[in-house]
Amino acid sequence: MVAKLLKHELSRIARTSAIPVIAMIALAVLFRISLINYSGDMALPIIIGVFYVIAIVVTLIVCAWVGIVRFYRTLFTPEGYMTLSLPVTADQLIISKLVSSLIAVVCGAIVCVLSALILLIGQPLSITVLVEEVLSEIAYFFSFTSQAAGPLYTFEVVLLIIFSIPEAFLLFYLAMSVGQLFTTKNRTVITLVLYFVVAFVWSIIYNSVGIVVLEAASKVSVHLAIWIQIILTLAVDVGSYFIIRYIIKNKVNLLT
Repeated sequence: MVAKLLKHELSRIARTSAIPVIAMIALAVLFRISLINYSGDMALPIIIGVFYVIAIVVTLIVCAWVGIVRFYRTLFTPEGYMTLSLPVTADQLIISKLVSSLIAVVCGAIVCVLSALILLIGQPLSITVLVEEVLSEIAYFFSFTSQAAGPLYTFEVVLLIIFSIPEAFLLFYLAMSVGQLFTTKNRTVITLVLYFVVAFVWSIIYNSVGIVVLEAASKVSVHLAIWIQIILTLAVDVGSYFIIRYIIKNKVNLLT
């Protein structure tokens, strides 16, 4: 069932994300053409280049935002009557929406990189050579890190990144889940306020307590500091997940 939900979510996200993606690719092509036909006046290439960069940013934002919006729309609006009537569990709903959002962001980033490769068409530098150089630099980075701090450090950093990626989505989901409990027409405003309040409070706690703890831990061992970060990030992920799960199972308010 999760696979079917995931397929449906990705399909809906792709429909919305297709517009900025097509615009970005078109601007990349126009940017490359303007550079080929460059005759000394850089005004046109600069203008197209600026719009191309904006299109990249918009594409990444849309890929992330659509997943967030769909979580709210399909669960906490009148559309939720249909979603919650499906023979699926709260876990399946959360997992499908979280995974689809993460896939959308990763695919959006990949498409942005591929669009940038359009600018290399007709250039002496081979795209294949460029890809090989990038992969070589990445491999060198991990090799250097492993030699400098040990293979365990590389594993810990990768693990921290893996746990950190879904954190932003889960915090958004949590804010929306709590915000929909209010019987008011301004749920969107309340959700945004809740998110920024939580983010602000968390930043204060992290800067006043977290950094001090991490600095003290790093004096003992850099591995200890990283594991503290991993545990805290995982705690936020797990805590957010189960609060969202509880609200979806017991506290959904579809009144608008």
